[in-house]
Amino acid sequence: MEYINGTRACEAEVRRFLMDFLLVKLIHIFSVFIYAGFLFTDNLILMRMQKTLSEDKYKEVRGYFAKLTRAIVPKALVLAVVSGVYLFHISFGSIPEDNSFSSFQILLSLKAILGLWLGLRGVLQVFFGIQPFVFKGHRLPFILVIMIIFLSQIMYSI
Repeated sequence: MEYINGTRACEAEVRRFLMDFLLVKLIHIFSVFIYAGFLFTDNLILMRMQKTLSEDKYKEVRGYFAKLTRAIVPKALVLAVVSGVYLFHISFGSIPEDNSFSSFQILLSLKAILGLWLGLRGVLQVFFGIQPFVFKGHRLPFILVIMIIFLSQIMYSI
């Protein structure tokens, strides 16, 4: 009887862990969608609008967009970084005795470094007002997000 109860307890712990993992992963995915959507809109849509709208109308649209993003995007970025750190911790696995990383671990580490850099840059800029020395626009973060998406897709297949 204890063995059966012990097995049920173990199954419950595994089920609880999986539910927590899935919840954090969903939070991570949604927060990344918000951040990447902002970068997509800024780099591909608003830049094109600048060419077609008058200067006053473009400033009005850009101002509205800026107010909206300042309220949502920084929080999404923090959530993406915090949930990403948790997912990295769970997904990385153990390091073999010969200290050789698997392809998955190498790509996951590269993805984490890019994500942490984006997060640190965003937090310093938004919450502390520290402007980056280089790459003041959103083009480089947009390219890095695209690279992170590609890494996410290929790291499980290698």
